[in-house]
Amino acid sequence: MWKKKKSSHYIFNYHKGSLAEKNIDEIIELQESCYEYICEVLKVKMNRIIHYFLCESPEEVGRMYGDDEPVNGIIKMPDKIYAVYNEKVKCIGFHEDVHLISYNTLGKPKQTFLREGLAMFFDKVWWRIPNEAWVQVYINTGLYPKLSTLTEYEEFHRYKDIITYPIAGVFVDYLISIFGIEKFKVFFKTVDENFDKCFLKTFSISLKNFEDKLTKYVKIIEYNKCIYDAIYEHLKKNRLLK
Repeated sequence: MWKKKKSSHYIFNYHKGSLAEKNIDEIIELQESCYEYICEVLKVKMNRIIHYFLCESPEEVGRMYGDDEPVNGIIKMPDKIYAVYNEKVKCIGFHEDVHLISYNTLGKPKQTFLREGLAMFFDKVWWRIPNEAWVQVYINTGLYPKLSTLTEYEEFHRYKDIITYPIAGVFVDYLISIFGIEKFKVFFKTVDENFDKCFLKTFSISLKNFEDKLTKYVKIIEYNKCIYDAIYEHLKKNRLLK
């Protein structure tokens, strides 16, 4: 049995007696702030109410979505978000909302790399560590795969999320910083299977040359040692480093 609470741009669904019910006003405030920021940055307007289902487990998300695959958060076009909200996992914030809003207002490019990159651009962090810090470590340790590899669907999914998501986020962040949001939106709307060719046509620079500039930029950022230590610990736990 679902309880419901409506806000300006959402209808939130949650279980009676759940942690989500207890914190629903905080959740609403957070998601409305995310919604406003996403739309302002992308300069878009979504004409649908978003139906948010705050589930108690990944298994419930899978059942609600319809494929029975456990997952923390997922969207279902055109207007639904299913997300885990419990003591250990709180899958709220920018990520799924970016997917739903961008697909409704800009379209859905074929490349997972680009779609996740836009969501990670808004997230800014992976496991509360800046995206750029992750990428810096990948460059320094040889874990960094070339962008031309990640733009291919099968290759993107060959790597773990801990690798692909921060890189995608840094890519989109740097792209928007250099060329602006309007040019990025043109690319997001028009890119086809030939990513490299569309990239060159839109930005007048090859993906390889852009990547050279991006990696040079990432290398000059300095972080506190505790951030690097946390990254190395995560990578060792994921058996990516010894």
